Amino acid sequence: FAADADTAGALLAARGDDVFLCDAADLALERQESIDPFRRLFSIASRPCVSMAIADAAEARGALDAALDRGATFAAAQLVGIAQRAVDLAVAYAKERQQFGKPIGSYQAVKHLLATAQVRIEFARPVVYAAAAQLAQGDVFSRARVSHARLAAAEAADLACRTAVQVHGAMGYSWEVDVHFFLKRALALSSWWGDAVFHRRRVAERAFGRPLGPDTTFAAEARG
Repeated sequence: FAADADTAGALLAARGDDVFLCDAADLALERQESIDPFRRLFSIASRPCVSMAIADAAEARGALDAALDRGATFAAAQLVGIAQRAVDLAVAYAKERQQFGKPIGSYQAVKHLLATAQVRIEFARPVVYAAAAQLAQGDVFSRARVSHARLAAAEAADLACRTAVQVHGAMGYSWEVDVHFFLKRALALSSWWGDAVFHRRRVAERAFGRPLGPDTTFAAEARG
């Protein structure tokens, strides 16, 4: 799948160990539904010919890893921004919404919900900054930073957006209030540029210094 594929003149596609440059006119695009109503998502069908190949084997792997790291870092930055905006909306609503004669934000239960979400954001933000700062290195350390950032940002956004919807009560589920759109965007981004399992594996490989997974768990080289 690719977002906004109908606006591109050409797309890069990976197939096997090769990377192909595909002219948009040669692609069959089909619009797909997304949980995020503002994201235009397309499935792509093509048959790249040999002359369209621009990288193969190790060269392609390096280019794909670099693209994934940049995409994951960008997604992490979006997730932190989404999380912060969701909490800001919830705080503003909690100050205005009256219940039992005073703002709901004055109640400790609501305060704790919002404070917990904000703490999670503050822990995720510097991790994303660190990943962006080391991105150009392109080594195992920077890749682990990227994956750590992606994980931390996704968890912060999920908690913040769900909390914001909860604080808004029934209004949080309505089309009249924007907060549910932030949750939907966070859910959509959480599966882009690698899911949580993929990024946890990359962090674990950095921490333990060896490949992980069913193909290597019982291999001699994995056992060291």
